[in-house]
Amino acid sequence: MTFHVHSVRFLLIAMLMSAVSVHGFAGITTVSLRSTVRISGDDPITLGQLGEIEGDQAELLAGVSIEELIEAAAGQWESISKDDLRALINACAEINAGSVVINGPDVSVRRSGVDAPVSAATQRATDDHSDKKSVAGPVVRNHVERWVRDRYKVGTDLLRISYRDIDEAFLSTSTEGRLVEIKEISKRGRTAIRVIVLDDLMVASEQALLFDVEIFRTVLVARERVNRGSVLNESVTMSDRRWVSPEEHAADADEAMGMALSKTINEGQMIESQHIELPLVIRRGDIVSAKSIAGSVVVTVRGRAKSNARLGETIEIESMNGDSQFRAKATGKGRAAILKDQRVGDQS
Repeated sequence: MTFHVHSVRFLLIAMLMSAVSVHGFAGITTVSLRSTVRISGDDPITLGQLGEIEGDQAELLAGVSIEELIEAAAGQWESISKDDLRALINACAEINAGSVVINGPDVSVRRSGVDAPVSAATQRATDDHSDKKSVAGPVVRNHVERWVRDRYKVGTDLLRISYRDIDEAFLSTSTEGRLVEIKEISKRGRTAIRVIVLDDLMVASEQALLFDVEIFRTVLVARERVNRGSVLNESVTMSDRRWVSPEEHAADADEAMGMALSKTINEGQMIESQHIELPLVIRRGDIVSAKSIAGSVVVTVRGRAKSNARLGETIEIESMNGDSQFRAKATGKGRAAILKDQRVGDQS
């Protein structure tokens, strides 16, 4: 009886190990997504075109079709989220989805070349507004989009505008032989303008429009999670092309190098101008070498910093024996220049 029990146990263990060997021991496969992808209109779109794939299942994953996620027509951008890609991978029976890691941002895909098949959703939208798009000649929309291009100094292919449904009828208003006056009425958040259509100097129609603007531009992003106070360099940052709002002021890559973060930035997150500041060069309690320059005479004294300081900031320094304090300007790591109106030995 004991022998029989051991045999059954051995058989069960063997079966479990066999199952695990098929799926459980599959190595991790990493999918590193690009932020933007342009694809020829006559090419099938697969996961392999959206980024770099490394690992045991790389070949299988690279061939996964993502056509069902594409609804935009040729020449238009389509956003594909990581959640959509994860669901697509989970639905593939031949792939061990549990060992697939997806990194990077959501992907913007654009077909070029021949027209892509129009999806049902796109066709319905076209049918719904067919009466508005049948107007011959220029319409309000043309003037608004020209104004936006001039306002932000970008070309049509680098600009994306999202209007409200309630404004579609006015946007399709004919402006043939009419003057159009546009005034910006808000510069915060969504773009807000007032459009006046004049016919022989008489107001033919007028409406306030509210819409979102996105610009396709190069931005600086974090390669990995970077903590507050960390100094930026090329090992923790990279350039990327993304759709961003004009309200998002991306940090200039050259200016950001050597600067410190004022907040923690997660992997793939864009670094904005407001996120960077001069790094601390002196910390409270540091021993500082302070120079006093008078003509050709340079006197160097050492003291203890009373507070933190960034490059160019003025701080209080206490002498090493603690009997005096003086003010100095931070000039580098652990270095400062004593202000001209200070004497070492002044009681500040």
